[in-house]
Amino acid sequence: MVRILAFIALTAIFAQAAIPPQPAEGDNLHPADYDYSCYAEPIAVPAEFCGALEFINDELYAFTSWKRGAYRLNSETEVFTLATESVPLGVRGAHWDGETLWLTDHSASLYRYDGELNSLQDWGEPYGERWYIELPSWQQSGIVRLGEGFLLVDELGVIYQWRLGEDEAHGEWIVGRGEELVFDGVYIWMLSYRGVLKLTTEGAIVGRIPLPEEEGFASGLAWDGELLWLSMNHDNAPLVWKLDPELARLLPLNEPPEDRRDAVEYY
Repeated sequence: MVRILAFIALTAIFAQAAIPPQPAEGDNLHPADYDYSCYAEPIAVPAEFCGALEFINDELYAFTSWKRGAYRLNSETEVFTLATESVPLGVRGAHWDGETLWLTDHSASLYRYDGELNSLQDWGEPYGERWYIELPSWQQSGIVRLGEGFLLVDELGVIYQWRLGEDEAHGEWIVGRGEELVFDGVYIWMLSYRGVLKLTTEGAIVGRIPLPEEEGFASGLAWDGELLWLSMNHDNAPLVWKLDPELARLLPLNEPPEDRRDAVEYY
């Protein structure tokens, strides 16, 4: 399936200033009253914690966060098996652009890999066998590429617009704490503790889809061209869920997204 689709008004995206989006309007539901049939039965990942999900050449990979490892899903058996341990420790974001796999970790480092999960050399700074650069964000989590630039989301509740080679990000959307980002060709989807948030390419929140479990930590999000895939971690037993956004009812956010930038001290 094609991961990189036609981009809409990307020039406008990277020229805009901060847009604090308002909560989506509409009736809210108690979690017990929501129709979760938009989710398929989950698939277990044989790891302690799943930090990120991404499709690489039509195969789904789950990247561990506590230990080094990438697990590949067999689409026929729906079983994850270890593919490689040659990935950074603490992966929190993954994006495959058709040629390069971009991985981020909790310390805001960015790594580059090829489709065979080999680290790309001779760019940025060397760190052992891997090369990396530092991202202009704090406690980095998700990353998605749009045209010539990237969108970055961190734990302060901000999506930043950034281009490779720039020392600073430009443009900010206040969206609340996020984990991973994907772009379906029209909308941006962001995984958070509030659910899977649907955003326009101007940064406005359209609505949210509740998470399939009330307990656990949501961490990974991927798009296969038709379905969203997300991971939930609970009791050291991560599960991966398939989500059909066409079947899901969007709920409002009900309260403004939290901006946590004043909660930390920048150095």
